Amino acid sequence: MAILIDYIWQSTFCLFFFFGIYWVFLRNEKAFVFTRVYILITPILALLFPLMQIPVEFYKPDISLEQSQLFRALTIESMPEEVAGTFGLPEFTVQSTKLPVLLELKDYFLIGYLIIISLLAIRLFWQMIQLRLLQEKGWYQTSFKLKGNYFLIPTFGLAPIFSYFNKLFWDETQDLSLEEKDQIIKHEIEHIRQHHSWDVLYYQVLSIIFWFNPAIHLMRSALVDVHEYLADENVLKQTENKESYPKLIAKIAFKGMDLPIGNYFIRSTTLKRILMIKKTAKPNWFKLTMVIPLTVMLMALISMKTKVGVGFLLGTNTEKIEFIKEQLIASQDSIEIAIKVKKINNPKHYELIGPLKGDQLTAQLGELVYDFAEISSDEEYLKVRSLINTLRRNSTISKNYGEIPYSYVAKKRPAPEDASAWSKFVLDVISKEMSEKDRELNIRSSIQIEFILSKDGKITNPVIKQSFGGGVDEKLLEAIQSANAPKWTAGEIDGKKVDLVHAASFAITYSADNQIQESLHNFPQVLEVPIGQSARTYNGDEIFDVVENAPVPPGGMEGWNEYLRTNLEYPEDAKRAGIEGTAYVVFVVTKEGKIEQPEIIRGVSPSIDQEALRVVANGADWTPGKQRGREVNVRMRLPIRFKQSSSNDNKPSTIPADMVDQQAEPQGGMDAWNTYLKNNLKYPQEAKIRRVEGVVYLTFIVDKDGNIKEPEILRGIGAYCDEEALRLVENSPKWNPGKKDGEAVESRLRLPIRFDLEKSTSGIVPKPTAQFNEYLRKNIKYPTEARRNNESGSVIARLTLDKDGNIIKSAISKGISKELNEEVLRVLEKAPNWNVYVAGEYEVLLPITFRIDNIKNPPTHNLPHEVVVVGYSGNASKEKTFEYTTELTKVKLITQTRDKPILVLNGEITNFSSINEIDIKDVDKFVVGKPSPEEIAKSGRSAEKIIYIYTKANK
Repeated sequence: MAILIDYIWQSTFCLFFFFGIYWVFLRNEKAFVFTRVYILITPILALLFPLMQIPVEFYKPDISLEQSQLFRALTIESMPEEVAGTFGLPEFTVQSTKLPVLLELKDYFLIGYLIIISLLAIRLFWQMIQLRLLQEKGWYQTSFKLKGNYFLIPTFGLAPIFSYFNKLFWDETQDLSLEEKDQIIKHEIEHIRQHHSWDVLYYQVLSIIFWFNPAIHLMRSALVDVHEYLADENVLKQTENKESYPKLIAKIAFKGMDLPIGNYFIRSTTLKRILMIKKTAKPNWFKLTMVIPLTVMLMALISMKTKVGVGFLLGTNTEKIEFIKEQLIASQDSIEIAIKVKKINNPKHYELIGPLKGDQLTAQLGELVYDFAEISSDEEYLKVRSLINTLRRNSTISKNYGEIPYSYVAKKRPAPEDASAWSKFVLDVISKEMSEKDRELNIRSSIQIEFILSKDGKITNPVIKQSFGGGVDEKLLEAIQSANAPKWTAGEIDGKKVDLVHAASFAITYSADNQIQESLHNFPQVLEVPIGQSARTYNGDEIFDVVENAPVPPGGMEGWNEYLRTNLEYPEDAKRAGIEGTAYVVFVVTKEGKIEQPEIIRGVSPSIDQEALRVVANGADWTPGKQRGREVNVRMRLPIRFKQSSSNDNKPSTIPADMVDQQAEPQGGMDAWNTYLKNNLKYPQEAKIRRVEGVVYLTFIVDKDGNIKEPEILRGIGAYCDEEALRLVENSPKWNPGKKDGEAVESRLRLPIRFDLEKSTSGIVPKPTAQFNEYLRKNIKYPTEARRNNESGSVIARLTLDKDGNIIKSAISKGISKELNEEVLRVLEKAPNWNVYVAGEYEVLLPITFRIDNIKNPPTHNLPHEVVVVGYSGNASKEKTFEYTTELTKVKLITQTRDKPILVLNGEITNFSSINEIDIKDVDKFVVGKPSPEEIAKSGRSAEKIIYIYTKANK
């Protein structure tokens, strides 16, 4: 609906603009043919201009409603929530959960629009019928005139003289001289000859469809005038007595029926026609030629679109739903909560983490909103906050501020008038608004805000760039715009104060007495390793993180380091404060070699971060990276070290990679390294079985001789992939050592090694045969005792296959209960073989899921070839209970639940048969809760609840 309203507004504006051109430049000019063509084509242009999209690089004014709050509100309201998926819940949601309504506001508008169109169409149809009746009434007296090629039809005084297509309706009751009759007939013949009826019908249809647009009715009236001017002009050319014709126009008045679909000799244009006839001036060619540039200007205003809208989203990078689904399913192994993901349009903030409300928490990260539910403990809450850090990179957005530059390009950057007062003010707000829960749990987080600082030093348009969470963020935005907030000094470019986009950030830590302390602008480095390959794009093309040929700066890395040494300026405030450190900058080198989207992923201080961004943004074009011989967009991550010189500094024996002039590299370059990995990487069998893939991040030292030593895992993915990555690095050929001041030095590097399951195992992993699947369906049973005890879940069997696919060994990798485990092993003992594509011995994992009454529990694995066994309890409505009643209380213990609860008697796990041995009078109390992982492990099965029974004797 928002898009439709915007289109109607823009097309209406266009038509009013065109009518304005007619009114100013054409209305009084005797260029009737030009004016007629103009009036006929401008409605089409008015409808087309809003649909045309001519992208331009420069900023231009825009009348579109896209930038308005109304458009944003209508867009969000009118579009259903796009739900990516629901994880940890019984159902999978794919559509909005809003309650249905019979009719919405837009439906009423549509119904009203269609009703009015119908009424107008009926009126036009009725006029056609009247015209037909009028034609039939005078048909027997009708004559065809060969000279003018028209039918002359009498109206018997029922209608004034008019023409319609090739029919001239004549009112013979008019008292006219022969000369007057001749002039009127010539006038109407001109209407017929120039096909004016088509113009009238064309505007009749437009007036019906766009009845709500006043401009269409104004243009229609102007067209009627032009038709009369054209006919009058040609009659005057054929008339000797030119004074008699205006008198004739004034003489004749309307009589009878007036049908708007005809061309009438006399209408309300009488005075206009007489004035136009008496006008002797020639057309003003300046006015006529102005029509063309004004039309082009209107097209530029409407159709040319700056690639982004001011204040709107500049771009978004959101992972595919399948990728996010894999992440969230994987998270269920360590955190048992419900997660729903949905996509929203036009988020105001880069991200916003809400407070914990009951057992629910909502986090907006880019275009994605994650709804976390069933958070039942502080431990789970901390895990959710940790998971949010991992999910941040799934969707990132960037905002456009039009011609307003970022502060890092300013020579004098914005700054608080009193930095200490500003820091104290912000920290006081955070301390006041922080929830007790976050304070108790010592939540450590960072907050970054972005805003426009006007040339008057006023903060406007603040948004959250990195969310602290707990409801603190929006309170902080309100505070910094209040009258009590400390003042800022505006930035300057070329000595003039200007509006600038600026970012301020804070990292929150705690002192020993749990008081909030500031660690300004010191962001912790977060290593995030997604599952699978990134799907981020730039201008519609994929952005690669790893390519065969990496982008190269002008002059190589030596040239880049020289550029940094020459252009970096150590910020004065950082010098005075003694601030040092390394700013880590990420940016995209496009396939054209341009540096785009620079941002800080780990900062030092505002001034140092801005200086690092400035230097990177102003760098010369790079040689673009290549993948499979094709130039591609590549995301680069580079550290920029800020260190103040000191004569007392001791030169370290091992130099970080960012401090050498020439980095260490494999002998033969990255092509040789990639070849080494391809020929030597052995995908661990465990990772194949568990379908583990991703990137292992390592760090190691390259000594002066090019030997690799002290390799360590920075971030692993498990399943023996980490060990394989270490093996590859330890056994790799020698490297070319790094150099500092022309000498070989010992340096430390970081390196990613990707494990891609699809490339490694395509067509290799064994699969069950059809005979195997059929055998399991026919022979596996749901043990009666397991059904009676309500035991359900997934039993994971580990199968060892020989080169022919025969099962030579089977064991339980993850069990549920004795009965279910034994049933799985019994069936597998005589099961048929599997398909083996490459000869060898394999281990595979087979999930066999048991369900009671076909109730789907949350998935506990991500393994293929799942076999599902459904059993029915038969007594789901019955409850095994015992009751103890006194005058004050009534106790009822229910043992029939979806999962059989764990029973603990006086601190020892026991079975339910012991209930019958308990004398209820000896019971002191019952406690029902959620079992801990240790209790689940000790009991040997999973359960939702645990029941503690304490007897009086144990008190």
